[in-house]
Amino acid sequence: MKKKLNLLLFSAFWSLVLALVMTLIGFLHQAPVDLTEASAGGVAWLRVVYLFFGWFGFSMVVMLVGSLLYVVSSRLRGRADH
Repeated sequence: MKKKLNLLLFSAFWSLVLALVMTLIGFLHQAPVDLTEASAGGVAWLRVVYLFFGWFGFSMVVMLVGSLLYVVSSRLRGRADH
């Protein structure tokens, strides 16, 4: 059980880091309508939050699938050794 908990925490941490980095990258190359509000002259925070949670959800799913594959393969290898 401890291995699963560690994999969940590991997945959540790296998903958070990846989502933050990808959101910041979104500011590097943007069209005037992507993450800024032309009428307000500033950042459209709702779009930024939506982008962040989109990246977080995507990376969390990918990390969890990878973790699940790791746990299943380690159990199968453990059974094959016995």
